[in-house]
Amino acid sequence: MKKFNLSIDLNTIGCHSQLVKSLSLKEVPQKGDEVHIEIDLNTEGLLLADFLTLIVCVIYSFKNKGVKITGKFLNFKRSSNKIKYASRVDFFKHLKFAFQEDFQRRNSSGRFIEIKKFDDDNSLTVFKDIMKILINKGIDEGLLTALDFCLYEVIDNTLNHAGPNFEYGEGEGYIFAQHFPTFKEIRIIIADDGIGIHRALTKHPETLYSHYTEEEAVKHCIDNGVTNSTGKGFGLWSTSEMIKQNKGELVIHSGNYSLKCNSKNEINKESFWDGTYTFIKLNTDVSVNVDNIFEAGHTQRDSYNELKEELLEDLSDLW
Repeated sequence: MKKFNLSIDLNTIGCHSQLVKSLSLKEVPQKGDEVHIEIDLNTEGLLLADFLTLIVCVIYSFKNKGVKITGKFLNFKRSSNKIKYASRVDFFKHLKFAFQEDFQRRNSSGRFIEIKKFDDDNSLTVFKDIMKILINKGIDEGLLTALDFCLYEVIDNTLNHAGPNFEYGEGEGYIFAQHFPTFKEIRIIIADDGIGIHRALTKHPETLYSHYTEEEAVKHCIDNGVTNSTGKGFGLWSTSEMIKQNKGELVIHSGNYSLKCNSKNEINKESFWDGTYTFIKLNTDVSVNVDNIFEAGHTQRDSYNELKEELLEDLSDLW
């Protein structure tokens, strides 16, 4: 049995790639090994739950492979707002860390969904929970119309492509979303520890892209029509187009490479992520023209209006 140590100081981490680097080990732990993790949540700035979601996903991945996890929190102050926030978004719950909350939980509606594990059984519910916190909040309707399609496509990628046998519904992952009205911003992360983009694109028996290197697979995963034959290859392309119109940010990290999309696309070699995570940052006050994303005759506007009507009816039941 080997023992490994990880130290995560969120005060020194400013982006997802830095966090992945701090979560990486020089050697892959095997079943029966132990990983000891020390985490300091006391950041000077905002504690971002999309960072916490990546930590949860990595720890789950270790446990799923039979690796023993031990650890402790550094500079842990129960009264700290950062600690309370981590608890409120269910970070401690997923880590199975017994934290007794001494505050009243307020309804998260309109602000965030807690960190959630999703699979084929609850993915639609989780998707609707996210859209529910955004609808009727004065956010650009074109953006929400596009997001209605794009968000579920990214979730569907985990369900459809992350599983080991290329069968729909095998994949599972973690997701978090938060609306920051003050910053006019939405942050969403979807993370899994599945087979990764390269294997998903190159190993399917009917793929046209078996010749892709890992870098090429990540670089071209947003190209229109690129798929391993189990889909249309339209989801990530439309998401990247939404991001460009919205002047937001899309990061797709799988294996040793990450693709950053905003006004241009940038591929970088990074520390290894075992699976795929997708980070989406949107500006709530920047419009999106869905006619520039979807073909003529596409029913996306009708789809969004139906969803909006359903969720607004659900919201009215709260009062």
